[in-house]
Amino acid sequence: MGAVLKSCGVAVVALAIVALALVRPASAGPHPADAGHGLSVLLPAGAHLTHRHFTPCADPTERFSVVDGRAILTIEERLEPEAGPRRNGPFHVSGQPKPMECCAIEGRTGWVIHFRDHGRSFYAYLYPAGGSPAPLLRVLNSLRVAPV
Repeated sequence: MGAVLKSCGVAVVALAIVALALVRPASAGPHPADAGHGLSVLLPAGAHLTHRHFTPCADPTERFSVVDGRAILTIEERLEPEAGPRRNGPFHVSGQPKPMECCAIEGRTGWVIHFRDHGRSFYAYLYPAGGSPAPLLRVLNSLRVAPV
């Protein structure tokens, strides 16, 4: 009986160690997130990926958003690819954030970036919530797109 209890105790300790290894501390750095639809990004600590639709748009359709506090990055994709600038190097924005039309979150200011990647057409909407767009641009620059 003692050997069985000792064996069970070792198993419990082993399971606890495995469970702790799977827990990601809040202070951990960026980590990969599969957004579905052949898309993935690196999420900063504290941010989360959601498939919640913030707009009623159907085309382009919202593929996912990254929410970090009040800051939001939304990635939308045209169902039929269209002409536009090819993704080439890191993304950037200039000027002050502005109200946006067409498939933007109502009442929010920010920037929209149109680009093509692997034959697919995207719009990235950046809503920095009063702060710098740099954290949202880092997430956008980490975007990986698979060909369809």
